Amino acid sequence: MLVKLRILAAHLLILGAVAGMGAAASLAFARVPVSWKLPRFPPLAARPGEGRVNPIVLALAGLPADADSAAMAHPTPRIRAITVSPGVITLRAGGRVVRTIAIARRALNLSQLSQVIADPSWIGQPAPGEIDLRSALIMDQGSSLTVAPPSARVLRLADLPGVLLGAHGALLRIASATVTSARLRYNGAYRPFVLAEHRARLLITSSRLAGLGWNWDDSYGVSWKTGATGGATASDFTGNYFGVYTGGVSGLVFTRDVITGSYSYGFDPHSYSSRLTITDNTVTGNGRHGIILADHVTRSTVAGNTVRGNAANGIMVYQACSGNVIEKNLVAGNRGDGIVFAEAPGNQIIGNLVRGNRVGLHLSRTPQRTVELSGNVVTGNALNSQGIASVPGNSIASDRRLGWDADWLVIIWVLGTVAVTVTLMSLTSCLLSGRRAG
Repeated sequence: MLVKLRILAAHLLILGAVAGMGAAASLAFARVPVSWKLPRFPPLAARPGEGRVNPIVLALAGLPADADSAAMAHPTPRIRAITVSPGVITLRAGGRVVRTIAIARRALNLSQLSQVIADPSWIGQPAPGEIDLRSALIMDQGSSLTVAPPSARVLRLADLPGVLLGAHGALLRIASATVTSARLRYNGAYRPFVLAEHRARLLITSSRLAGLGWNWDDSYGVSWKTGATGGATASDFTGNYFGVYTGGVSGLVFTRDVITGSYSYGFDPHSYSSRLTITDNTVTGNGRHGIILADHVTRSTVAGNTVRGNAANGIMVYQACSGNVIEKNLVAGNRGDGIVFAEAPGNQIIGNLVRGNRVGLHLSRTPQRTVELSGNVVTGNALNSQGIASVPGNSIASDRRLGWDADWLVIIWVLGTVAVTVTLMSLTSCLLSGRRAG
């Protein structure tokens, strides 16, 4: 009996050794580098063109917001605008003045404005704290307007051609209020928007701006243009065409905002904007890039933001943007790439965590020596880096991928099977011989 146990133990040791050798041989010879195919970059619709006629000018002239098309060239009474200037309110239809109202106050709230005009086909107050706007409302140079409770808890902008809330060299405050259109989902048709321009000051705090903007220049949702100042704090921008757009401005601050569900971009600083501060925001679920700096945006800071789950890139910097700092952002789970610099030398990329994107960190037509890279952690992306050599001071996971070589696996495990078979045959023979001897 003792002899049989010894024989069995010896053969089991042989079988274990064969299995171990097979596994070791598989790892040593059958695990080989393989080429890695990146997921395709998500298709993007063409970006809207620029340089069209100013939408505030169009509204005052009684022209539709797409009036640079040949089919829409004549004023129509359907396009109406309220202009508030120091001392006077002017109502225009089709570009013609239909009424003027003298006012003593320099600053009005929306409830007071509705009472003064007293015509709900222009602006009405269906319930306390609720305002319906059915025409353009343009605050002109030297005037000011506050959209806030109790006079305006909710401002609804009608989905009618020419309807917008604009500030032209004026002060516009939106505080603890909701500004919305009738449709949160963009379907290609006109939606109203908010626009500050010509050194206006637009300040948004603790508010919700939803369902605004469409595919037309300066009409993208909530926009600061041509020297406008201000910014947004602790506010939600939901379901707009762009979440936030800037062009030709300086010194704006956006902090602790949530930009979500935009049809296109989340944040879009554009066209010679400078010294912007974009910090501690959540930018998620937008239809293109989460944050995009484009066309000579300079000396701006994008820091501490969570940029997650956008349909294209998380953070993109391109078209001669320089002097910008992209720092300590979490950029994760975007369908496109995490952080991308394209034709954008002279920027800093510092201390970002980039994971779960298509390409983690991507330099395109941007020499690595022109970009400062330090303290970044890039891991768990389909490809962790592209256009970047190894950089000290960063943790960029290797993109070397290993896979199983089928030919080697067949050879190793055929030999292993033969060894196992021979061992089992030997064990059987020994046991049968022992039984006959007994």
